[in-house]
Amino acid sequence: MKNKAGIFFLILAPIIAFYIFVEKNAFNIGWNDDWHGIEGFLASWMQQTTFGEKIELLFSQMCEHRIIYVRLSTLLCYNLFGEVNYKILMLMGVSYLLILPFVFYRLLKEINAGLAYLVPVIFIIFNTQPIENIFWAITSLQPNTVIIFGLLGFCLLLFNKKGWAFYLANGLFFLAMFTNGNGMFSFLAAIPLVLYARTKSEKILYLVIVILSFWLYFHDFKKPGIRPDVMVNITQYPHIILGDFFAFFGSPIDSTVQVYDITVKHVIAIVVGLAMIGWLAVLLFTFLYYRFWPKAKKNMHNWFYRLYEKLLQYPKFNLYLLAAFVFVALSGAAFSVSRASQGLEQAFASRYKTVSIILFIILYLSSFNILPVSQWKKYLRISIVVTLLFNLFSYYESWDDVENRRRFFGTTILNWKNNGRYYYYAFENSRNPDDHAPITQYQKLPIPPYNYAGFVPGVMKYVNDILWISRVHFKNYTPPAEIDVMNKALYENQVTNTGSETVKVTDGSNTFHIELDNVFVPFGTRYDGYYAIFSNGKNRLAFPLETQANKFTNFISTRRFYNNRIDAIVAKPDLPSGQFSMKIGKLENNQFKVIKEQTISIQ
Repeated sequence: MKNKAGIFFLILAPIIAFYIFVEKNAFNIGWNDDWHGIEGFLASWMQQTTFGEKIELLFSQMCEHRIIYVRLSTLLCYNLFGEVNYKILMLMGVSYLLILPFVFYRLLKEINAGLAYLVPVIFIIFNTQPIENIFWAITSLQPNTVIIFGLLGFCLLLFNKKGWAFYLANGLFFLAMFTNGNGMFSFLAAIPLVLYARTKSEKILYLVIVILSFWLYFHDFKKPGIRPDVMVNITQYPHIILGDFFAFFGSPIDSTVQVYDITVKHVIAIVVGLAMIGWLAVLLFTFLYYRFWPKAKKNMHNWFYRLYEKLLQYPKFNLYLLAAFVFVALSGAAFSVSRASQGLEQAFASRYKTVSIILFIILYLSSFNILPVSQWKKYLRISIVVTLLFNLFSYYESWDDVENRRRFFGTTILNWKNNGRYYYYAFENSRNPDDHAPITQYQKLPIPPYNYAGFVPGVMKYVNDILWISRVHFKNYTPPAEIDVMNKALYENQVTNTGSETVKVTDGSNTFHIELDNVFVPFGTRYDGYYAIFSNGKNRLAFPLETQANKFTNFISTRRFYNNRIDAIVAKPDLPSGQFSMKIGKLENNQFKVIKEQTISIQ
């Protein structure tokens, strides 16, 4: 009884901790694609007069994706709550993670492994490294859910013979495909499962569904101009494609919290990714060699042949792992090919790490093919310790990232609130808004175009345009009350700094280079930290001054989020033209302690 209680605790504790973390830190502020992909979509939806127009809008292309599930979730949220609430949308996205424990528990039953063997899987799933899932609604509802829909569909195809399971699985694959581009790989990865587990008529029907789905997806498909050309990436950056692929899967082993060295970070991630992909490739090619090569020598003294026999011992278990591996591997390959020219650092974007951590689960489960049953309990204990550390590491890594993001999002919405618009100029050195001025009268919105959906010249160009339409046409948008508190603290509760910080400002051609020494930001704060604020009679803007994540040793000794030094840039195009009072200081205990003040002019 005690043993069972302990198992349930180890399963439930990380899940509860994860959702407490999400609920505490996510808030109702949109970001980036959210503005046009969610609010822009809803504003457009309300103006489509016929059923056909609304269906066309649901399936319309956004960048290289069709995002029907994001749009359906938006409509559900609006109709249930009367507003687009980004926090609710983000909670909806991460709630789908609760499906995966049931999927993998069903898989573990195939090898007669008990509930305890699910514990490492839980520690891997419910970690906070995909931090953008709680700050970016589209990310939570798009690449995150696609993987979950695919993994659930594989389970239905393989472990349930009933017809409804077949149709539901295909529905999930279709939904995955029309939520994020890599969702189409779920159809391809499921082919071995269909061939193995489904009837002849279902196999034929599956082929028809796949063909129709791909035709519908690529019908009238347009290449987004905002994305690099894939053929250029393949011909000019094949080495980066390869590095991206392995770094993508090794990225959860992120060394930046220990070592501020980009080369070390990239090398560690690539080596880890190469090791994991290499091991799973060994399993795959071992099976293919002995299964399909007639001249293969079947000798029990050969380790690879014994591995092959073990793979055959659990056919459904390993077929599921094969489908999951193909799905995430193709997803990683598509990412690498499409993003190579943007540099290796793209592989570390947290919004893609849901895909990466699934490979860690596949690696853990695949190991039961080489371990004798007598060693399983020992392996389980080791796995629990390793994955627990992995889970705790994700929280440590996320601490400063959460605070940085909240400061950034907080000041972004604060700037919009104070100035009636979100300042953004498309061209370097541009000081004239030209046609970028916010709209002042109602205009009918078209179906968002594929090329950065929503920013139509003369109609929906910037964040404030969509927000203006949102406020006029449907209930939204109330910034969190804490934004008002920060606003008052920054601009009204100003005092002279009494600390030891020093600041140096270098006025460049297009930037302000700000260097701060002897800084200190304690652990557990919300918005406290260092800011540069700009104000005059017309405008008030604030920018958080951030630095890199802490080294572990530095955090233990000082409990600081940051090092002793901040080196930051404020871009002049982020400011409107005019003369400003620039104040650099520290927000602490609802007071802004001014370290340096000077008058600056933006031309």
